[in-house]
Amino acid sequence: MSSHLDFFAGFAVTGTVLGVGLGSRPDDWPGVLGSDFDEGSWNERHLVRQFGFVNANFHDGSGEWICDSVVVHAWKLHKFDDSVPKSIGSRYGSFPPRVPFEEVADRLVSAGVEIYHVSRLHMASLEQYWIPDCKVMFWLISEYQLEDFPALRLGDVDSVSTATGVDLRAELLTRYR
Repeated sequence: MSSHLDFFAGFAVTGTVLGVGLGSRPDDWPGVLGSDFDEGSWNERHLVRQFGFVNANFHDGSGEWICDSVVVHAWKLHKFDDSVPKSIGSRYGSFPPRVPFEEVADRLVSAGVEIYHVSRLHMASLEQYWIPDCKVMFWLISEYQLEDFPALRLGDVDSVSTATGVDLRAELLTRYR
């Protein structure tokens, strides 16, 4: 059976959640993650559908809603028992309250996936690790966030995201391991 580590590694190399991701439409998601979601927006051209710990963000730039970012909020695992959509839990099993990045990175590196550490611009920033092939970013708890997340540890995954139009300057990147 697959595990939570397979879920996070799979997202890192595909940028999708059970096959849906960037470029999809809002109606593509409930068929995969279920009809139990919250919906909101920041403005008239933005829509977010929240499926537990997975957020699919859509933008309407030309009369059609298109997914332009996906965020998996791993920090929700220690706070909410129902944060993993049933379809994800059915495939990957139960998820622990913490996801140490080192465990996910071990899977990725052993599969030949390149990982880069992103230089922090400010000490209060989360640590960031970039998977360039799919433009996926891992955001990790750093010392500055430990007080806000007492159930998490240094290096635990806070969130993982992918978005259209994101590219990082080479001078910000250092090859990881």
